[in-house]
Amino acid sequence: MSSKNTSLKRDLGLLAAITIVVGNMIGSGVFGLPSALAKVATPSIIILAWVVVAIGATIIALSYGNLSRSIPKAGGPVVYTEAALGKFWGYIVSLVWWVGSAVGNAAIVDLIFTQLAQLIPVLDFPVSKLIATLFILWLFTYINICGVKFAGWISIVTTILKSSVFILVILLAVPHLNFDLFVSNSLPLSLQGETDIYKMFSAAIALIFWAFTGLESSTMAGGEIKNPERNIQRSVVWGLAIVGIIYILINISLLALISQDQLAESNSPFADAINMALGTNMGGNIINIAILISVVGALSGWILTTGRSIYAASKDKFFIASFAKIHPRYSTPYVALIASGVITSIFFFLNFYSDISGNTQGLSHFVNITTVAAFINLPTYLVTIISEYVLIKKRKIESSKANNIRLFFAFIFSLVFIYFGIIGSIVPVIYWIISVGLLLVGLLCYPIFRKSHK
Repeated sequence: MSSKNTSLKRDLGLLAAITIVVGNMIGSGVFGLPSALAKVATPSIIILAWVVVAIGATIIALSYGNLSRSIPKAGGPVVYTEAALGKFWGYIVSLVWWVGSAVGNAAIVDLIFTQLAQLIPVLDFPVSKLIATLFILWLFTYINICGVKFAGWISIVTTILKSSVFILVILLAVPHLNFDLFVSNSLPLSLQGETDIYKMFSAAIALIFWAFTGLESSTMAGGEIKNPERNIQRSVVWGLAIVGIIYILINISLLALISQDQLAESNSPFADAINMALGTNMGGNIINIAILISVVGALSGWILTTGRSIYAASKDKFFIASFAKIHPRYSTPYVALIASGVITSIFFFLNFYSDISGNTQGLSHFVNITTVAAFINLPTYLVTIISEYVLIKKRKIESSKANNIRLFFAFIFSLVFIYFGIIGSIVPVIYWIISVGLLLVGLLCYPIFRKSHK
């Protein structure tokens, strides 16, 4: 019997698939965005932006659910695009999704910095931050190499933990909610003194969509999910429903509990909310620990899915051949996981060179990285929607009149989100230079990658 494994193991059930979606979406975004949003928009505009993005993301997510029933393979949008538009476009999506997700992992790492510094002040220094965070990044890369089943359990446990944090914050906040804050803070507190409602809404949309990236996470691990024709679609729909409700409720709670100026300056809004509700710092410390564990769990989930995009591309022979290698013992795409870790590390180092970034907006590296990551990923949603339309026209997947109408609105929403991502972006040029540079290098290397399979 050969000891060489060439395929993935289907070790993930429906619960694990749902928690991968929920865990990846509720990663760093919901914990780090409240403060960033308070700097660029008013409470009412922030809530409106959350609702609009939630509706749009739900309409877009249904395309992933529909496609997963017919193409239940690892790689999600990569394999959907290849089936509809060919290998070159499949490669483009795999490259964009991979770089965008790897960049996003750096944002999660940045939030881990913030939470650790709240608990261990000595980590608030560049060298100690670098050592601690790289250790966490590569520890969870190693865990994912050692097996998807264990990584799946980490996702389940940390998702339950972070959901408990949200429920606790909402329940404790209810008796103290002051909706007058929505009115009293009607003037924006943007550091630029922005008063244009349209511009505030644009900036909020550009930031918020980051919190919804990951809705396709279970499709990326489609090759490792049991009963994929049914469970992938269910995990996308249920995962997004859970996340959308949590996002809106938790942001209403924070904005009606903490004044906008305090929220804009807060390094840990959830801890501040608990401290205000309980009148003590103890609750905040407990919440900081819970958030830290939750964000680390999100990092594990994103590491799991990030590597699957280029694994799928390599498996279908339009990315570097070695990225399709499966670990002989653990049956995981270990080369793809390691490569993803390297990309994440590159963006992590940007956090230590703020003087190069030219950031004069008063926003954190977390905001810069999340905005870049979200914008890079946005085109993959548009291409996936186009792929569904093409496959319907080719009669490779079934559709209905209602789904065709939904598909039209999904197309419109994806274009709208890209538009707001462009006009609402306030990211330093250095982040775009490196991001676009990586994508261009990957694009130019396409012929070389194809030849590596011959």
